[in-house]
Amino acid sequence: MTTTRDAETTDRTDHVLALLGDVRDRTVLDLGCGDLDVARNVAAHARGYTGLAADNAITTQTRAALRSHPAEVRTTDLDRWWGENLGTFDLVVSVTAPQHVRNLARLLETLHHHVVPGGRFVFQVDHPSTTAGPAGYFTDGARPELPTWAGRPAHHRSLETYLRDLRYCGFRLDEFSEGKPGEVGFRTPTAAPPHNPRWALFRCVRTP
Repeated sequence: MTTTRDAETTDRTDHVLALLGDVRDRTVLDLGCGDLDVARNVAAHARGYTGLAADNAITTQTRAALRSHPAEVRTTDLDRWWGENLGTFDLVVSVTAPQHVRNLARLLETLHHHVVPGGRFVFQVDHPSTTAGPAGYFTDGARPELPTWAGRPAHHRSLETYLRDLRYCGFRLDEFSEGKPGEVGFRTPTAAPPHNPRWALFRCVRTP
């Protein structure tokens, strides 16, 4: 029997894959390797897959999940990543990882150099309305009360902050989703439809 949490994770995966679209003949970079189902699906169909995992445990897990696919997975601290020796990619996907980096703008600036002009960047974070906490919605920063990921704290950012950083770093918003039930064909039903948005999902295009 699938638990509610498992069903929610599956729903999130379906939303991410819907935004990614057809990955055939694409070279793909997976920042953080935050969703193994996304990694498997992409690696099975893309022309090339490179994953940057947040720590050695995630690297080992991702490599095991992709052992039947041609894929390269490295351990990389995204707070320090400058993209050396990676080349460029047609598509970048990131699940969870962006809300666990200290300086999102720095990551986006690095990413801009490794996405081809017109290439896409699809990423998912917990919806800012769920991460604001006692500090308030418009106060960006680390939220120690939220679960960590790969030993890294979660950072709250308003939607305005995400959109501003994307624009300043050369990415145009192409599609946005808040994970509304019924938007895509879910493989597993949730126990009950949520009353509030759970995620924020962005599909962006690199401008010249």
